[in-house]
Order: sequence, then structure tokens, then C-alpha cells
Amino acid sequence: MKVIHQILLQLNDNQTYNGLSRIATAGDCNPATAQLQELYEMLHILSGGIETLNDDQQRLSNESLRIQAALPTLTEILSKVKLSIEESNACLEGMKHNQDILNQDLTSLQEKINDLQYISYDGTLVWKITNVKEKISKFNN
Repeated sequence: MKVIHQILLQLNDNQTYNGLSRIATAGDCNPATAQLQELYEMLHILSGGIETLNDDQQRLSNESLRIQAALPTLTEILSKVKLSIEESNACLEGMKHNQDILNQDLTSLQEKINDLQYISYDGTLVWKITNVKEKISKFNN
């Protein structure tokens, strides 16, 4: 890049470029002059491309530094989120266990209530017959 920059500085002299332009446009078809002008234009294009690449490299370098600076913070946040998820899962497991116990207590209470419905304190006995319609239809067949 330094070599191209030096060549451009040498060729960028207004008099030299203007002289080349005048010679090329004046109809003098000197092959060496035409090649020199093409070389100048090619060097000018390459110089622009190199400047663009340098700008891109600088931008990418800055972006990389920004990402590297953010990485420790994001890593710390990720570990906190993982810990929070583990704590939430442990809490949910505890709630699930408590819900299972409460469901068992509820089932037990429902059975006690059902049993108390059929207890008689006056000496009469009440029977509960389930599926009466099915049993009658079986009996009739």
C-alpha cells in the first residue's frame, strides 16, 4: 500500500496528469503514454480499494473490540439466568410435590365426606346402589 501511495503521489502531480491527458486527448497515440495513463488509472482505483479495505478493517476491529468488551458482561448475565432457571425449577418441583400432597388430602377428604353421607344415627341403614339402570336392564334381559 505504501508503494502504491508513493507512486500515486508522484503521478498525482497535476502537471503530469494534465500532460498525460493532453497527450492522450490530443490524438497522439503513443503506446507508452496510453499504458502509463492506464497504469495511473489502475493505481488510482487500487488506492481507492485499499482505502475502503482499510476503513472496513478499522470498522471491524472496532466492532470486535466492542464485542470483546461486552462478552464478560453477557457471560455473567448468562450464568445468572442459568442459576435463576435452576432455582425456578427447584421451586416448581417443590410446588409439584406440595400439590400432590394436597391432591391426596383432597381425595381423602372427599372419601370421608362420601362415607359420612351414608352414616345413619337413627338406626336405619341406607344402601347406595350404583348404576341402577344398567342393573335393571340386565335383570330384565
